[in-house]
Amino acid sequence: MTARKWRFEISNLKFICVHLCSSVVLFLVCSGCQQVSNVGAFGQNLMNFFSGNTPLNAAKQMEDRYFPDERREGIVRLANQSFGLREPYVDRYRQIAQLDSDWLVRATAIRSLNRARDASATPIFIKALADQNEVVRVEAAKALANIPDPNAAAPLLRLIADPNESRDVRIWSAHALRHYRNLQVARTLATQLGGREFGLAWQAHKSLVSITGRDLAYNEAAWLDYFTGPERPFG
Repeated sequence: MTARKWRFEISNLKFICVHLCSSVVLFLVCSGCQQVSNVGAFGQNLMNFFSGNTPLNAAKQMEDRYFPDERREGIVRLANQSFGLREPYVDRYRQIAQLDSDWLVRATAIRSLNRARDASATPIFIKALADQNEVVRVEAAKALANIPDPNAAAPLLRLIADPNESRDVRIWSAHALRHYRNLQVARTLATQLGGREFGLAWQAHKSLVSITGRDLAYNEAAWLDYFTGPERPFG
């Protein structure tokens, strides 16, 4: 077992130990509060507890060593709860997004970080833009569309300009580029307006309108003239 893998396994054990303590306290406190304010919700919590549909079991699923589907389902169950979009859960999602061997588990962790609007995870999203799996790249671009990072502009531009990249990755990259108001981004978006992929052209047009405040439809030449004319938006 490599040193990196060993650290990953130790992190798993630490997370489970912390969660064992915190989830019991959380269940008792939240259930008590719900009993005072909402008897129906308290009853549901109680049913979940005895049926095994609990945060603790979801966390155990997330740490399953043998079945990726269990890990993915555990992440989803936790991220569907408000507490699952806060520490220590988001910290664990960051680790999984980078280290899990299964692409769908990595993609699910990135999606959960996106739902949590975790700004500290943008370096993870940027790195994931180069993941070998298309779904992971899509989720990374989606996350950067909601949580921009100046360092993301260059890799997003490479993706949108790559004709061999998948359509969905390029579309979501075009969507994420709406945050970057500069000439290189605007020109790259404009060159997508006349392409055969209408979904990409539509998103590129929408992002152009967002960063310029001007709508020149799908006329690539008009956009390029505008960027260099006397009214150019970027100085």
